Amino acid sequence: MQEARRLAKKDSALAAIRERSERDRKLAPSQQSPFQGNSTAKLFIPNTKVGHGYDPFALPDKQLTKALMDHHMDAYINVLRLRQQNNPNHFRSERICFLDHLFSRMWRDKYGEFKSSEPDHNGLGRRLPGGSWDLYAGIVPTFCASNKTWGVDIDEIYAPVNFQNDHWITIWISIPKRHIVVWDSIVKHISKAELDEIMKPFLTMVPYLLVECASTDEERIKYSLEPFTYERPTVGVPQCIDGDCGVYALKYMECHALGYTPFPAAFCEKNVKQIREKMAHDIFHETPGFEGIEDKTSYYNDLDTYG
Repeated sequence: MQEARRLAKKDSALAAIRERSERDRKLAPSQQSPFQGNSTAKLFIPNTKVGHGYDPFALPDKQLTKALMDHHMDAYINVLRLRQQNNPNHFRSERICFLDHLFSRMWRDKYGEFKSSEPDHNGLGRRLPGGSWDLYAGIVPTFCASNKTWGVDIDEIYAPVNFQNDHWITIWISIPKRHIVVWDSIVKHISKAELDEIMKPFLTMVPYLLVECASTDEERIKYSLEPFTYERPTVGVPQCIDGDCGVYALKYMECHALGYTPFPAAFCEKNVKQIREKMAHDIFHETPGFEGIEDKTSYYNDLDTYG
């Protein structure tokens, strides 16, 4: 008898819970959305639809994957930095370094502040982008930091540069030659006038940084505030179709740093799918901490986008 009463109370309680969960709540206007109004209650309206929350076979949204491409570029550059640290003899020189996308993005964004700042009587004292000293000293990027100083231990710098959030190119900076080479997989995508504007921050601020950060007068004498020169070669530079420029930008720097000049015949559009898959494999298996990255799938699917 006691057990029957207990079961009856249980059934009654469950019925009441079901009734409350199915009832439409009447919320104040400020509670209609958890992101509006000043109410501290911030109540959520339960979603009565269960399951079928997304399409497991949906194609990736290219607009969204482009926004992640900065991280894809940096992920493979980290692979190159790790390989260089572990096996420097694999590369054609120990006096090279790889920079991530933040270098070029920051320097282009802050170039206006540099130009507008007033120099002292020696032409120095202008406003450089934040973190420039750390770049110069090899402290950043922090992953496999080289701790090598530009012009002292480092002669050449590789870096990706993004154009209008839809195209990647690579720059190879030679400090001794005071010259920059641009590798572009879709030359028609950027006009000569546009490329001139893209390159101004690097042509101007790299020589300035070398003089500004030199620790002695003797070192400063080696350099000049005169801008570097640059070129964009087209002969012998592999070209791609739209969508593969990120892969090509990374492979330009890797092949050249390894000493593959001219670029090998295997570096072509016919092999780009295999190249992309190998790069994704290398990121996954060689980079420490990759297991902590939330969107691993995007590395496999979208390493080639931004073009």
